[in-house]
Amino acid sequence: MEYQEGNVIIDGIKIHYYRSGGKKPPFVLLHGATDDGLCWGRTAQELAERYDVIMPDAQGHGLSDRLGPDFSFEKHTKQAAGLIKELGLNKPIIMGHSMGAGTTCNVAMEYPDLPKAIILEDPAWGLFPPKPENAETVQKNHEEIRAYQTEVAKLPLEEIKARCRKDNPTWPEDEVITWANSRKLWDKTLFDRIGVPSRPYEEIVTRIECPTLLIIAETGIVSRGTAENAARLWKSKEPFKWVYIKGAGHSIRREQYAAFKTALYGWLDMRQ
Repeated sequence: MEYQEGNVIIDGIKIHYYRSGGKKPPFVLLHGATDDGLCWGRTAQELAERYDVIMPDAQGHGLSDRLGPDFSFEKHTKQAAGLIKELGLNKPIIMGHSMGAGTTCNVAMEYPDLPKAIILEDPAWGLFPPKPENAETVQKNHEEIRAYQTEVAKLPLEEIKARCRKDNPTWPEDEVITWANSRKLWDKTLFDRIGVPSRPYEEIVTRIECPTLLIIAETGIVSRGTAENAARLWKSKEPFKWVYIKGAGHSIRREQYAAFKTALYGWLDMRQ
């Protein structure tokens, strides 16, 4: 995939981005924690046939500025919205994975006139903010992820690739390479903070107004029960749809790309 690269400055913070370009509808992709914009790989490549695909590196990731002492995940929301405005993108579709899905939700809530529609790949619904009954489990998971990601980041690049192949044997090689490269570029203070998004999903789904697709997985974060409850709580006149992908974990598009693509394009085709 050929792309342009550039930077925008939002409140003094440099946000780096990649862009496929062309006179096509804009499509913004927001990556998950410890990934970067290039981790959208083949998803971005195929979307670029129809869309002008923009893939920013969130602050603390990729080639964007590092995290400062005053950073909060809410700043990702302002930066994503700022990038859309700075680039003059008119009603982009926004898709986010994990942390990026949380940012996508926040953009839809705080800047309802910006997105045409949003797509959420396994957001952290039901985890943040932690409820009293699961706070200990959430904290334990957070520390396990911190330890794993910090350990991996210290390895030489070729060893990171080997670790990824071992831990994720079904991933294609292009996903292994971009994932491994991104391990060297995230700010190691990222996990000093916990909590994405900052609101319960029960509130989020009552405030989003644009068409929304939620893609969940068999062993991902969002359960079928949570997705069903979100559909019951949905208030907008615009449609809400959720799709369950069997045989996938949190990185749905990396593990079951064909099913992910079918769900994504089936929904996009209905939005044309």
